[in-house]
Amino acid sequence: MIEFVFQQMVHTVCKIPFGLTLSTIILVSAMWAQPLGSITLREYVEMRGPTKNGKPFSLTSICDIDRDPLAARVFREYGAIYSASKEVALPPKCMFKSAEDLIAFQRTLRVKSARIAGTNIELQEAAMNALLAAIEELWPRRITPLDGAIAGKRNYADTVRIWRSRFIPALNYWVAKGRISRIEADFAILAPVAEQVAKVMDWESRGTYFSTGRTRSIFSSVAPPGTSQHLALIAFDVVEAGNPVVRSVLNKHGWFQTVYADEPHFTYLGIPENELPKRGLQRIRRGNHTFWIPFIKLAKVTGP
Repeated sequence: MIEFVFQQMVHTVCKIPFGLTLSTIILVSAMWAQPLGSITLREYVEMRGPTKNGKPFSLTSICDIDRDPLAARVFREYGAIYSASKEVALPPKCMFKSAEDLIAFQRTLRVKSARIAGTNIELQEAAMNALLAAIEELWPRRITPLDGAIAGKRNYADTVRIWRSRFIPALNYWVAKGRISRIEADFAILAPVAEQVAKVMDWESRGTYFSTGRTRSIFSSVAPPGTSQHLALIAFDVVEAGNPVVRSVLNKHGWFQTVYADEPHFTYLGIPENELPKRGLQRIRRGNHTFWIPFIKLAKVTGP
């Protein structure tokens, strides 16, 4: 009911087409609040210098957001990594299509392992050094990896397994509610991953959400296979994310929450917080949490 009221208000006052989800309306409002003249993430990516390995950046080769709806969504949800410091090795694409593709990238990384709260965690060397510095500063407070070793590095199979752990239960839930037919659900389960994600995006556009609580997009709780920031070894999930002191110290050391509504998830950007808007990110508040997400200008909306 609240979402319906918001839709009516935005449609009437702001002339935006009826049918936007509440989460989209929140993000649209935040985008309008962004100061005039702020750089978008796309603009920043296209103007930044060569990558750490000397290759020039090309947004279309990294993420074809103009022609591929899934790539555009992935860039919007997880693209904050492309604002990171040059000490961070960035993935050459926003979506890895296979395990072999990902392994080839991960082999190029300088990786450092550390035992954190009894769990072996692997991250890019710069990210791990910053995390260990934050842990040292927080002592005797603890930072605990969420869900074990996958709080840090993940492989392609990890992302498939985690995706299915959200996708299939949500699918069965909506079948039981009569919102999705059993035949349609079985077809989706057997479909290739890209088709599964496209189908979920379609269902969610009509209010059938696939997050754990069935109230938000699945993108807020799990990345589609091959798209997670964890694959670049610069993401770390923290049990104590609700502690403002923990968040503040992680921010001080270059770790920020960059996936809207995914509170345990921190991304190593390796730059001071006041630099983030200059690199195409915008600040969004949700409860007591501050998320730095891609600033993307919307196409001009026309209509009655």
